Amino acid sequence: MSNTQQQGRRMLLFISLLFITPIIAAMYMYLSGTAIPLSSIEHGELITPPRILPETALNTSVPEQRFRDVWSLLVSADSHCDADCLVSLEKIRQVRLSLGPKMTRIQTVFLPASETAIGIELATEHPKLIIASPEQSGIIRPTLGAYKNGEIFLVDPLGNLIMRYPQDAEMGNIREDITHLLKLSNIG
Repeated sequence: MSNTQQQGRRMLLFISLLFITPIIAAMYMYLSGTAIPLSSIEHGELITPPRILPETALNTSVPEQRFRDVWSLLVSADSHCDADCLVSLEKIRQVRLSLGPKMTRIQTVFLPASETAIGIELATEHPKLIIASPEQSGIIRPTLGAYKNGEIFLVDPLGNLIMRYPQDAEMGNIREDITHLLKLSNIG
């Protein structure tokens, strides 16, 4: 075997190793569990598996308002909308407004347990807030599970309840999650 053939074989071996080594390293990392991130990037609590909300109108007087075809931020209240609830309603309004031109892709929803939880000031302070009727809220609320007044929920355009944020969640964190989802999603 000539010297040129040996150099050619070495070069072929070198090039083969160059392409095969990353594949072997990736397989090793995947199978051994090394270099897998232990945390996720979302700020809210991911609801797994996602819960499908009932296909119902949010308000009987406006039947086209549903949890379909648009992202939804919702807050639910028991007998009354306390201070935490009011702060959460303010947060979801601000998050929606901060999205600028993308704010048409998201709706804000309030699910009151009774007429006393609504209050007259909600409609004037939050003009784009969809206030579900207590009857419709009663249909939707069991899907939320156990929650506290003022918790914020995120619903995808297919009607799946996917995330939950505590009352003290930072508005910037909620906005960051939604911005990321809107960028990745072609629906809603």
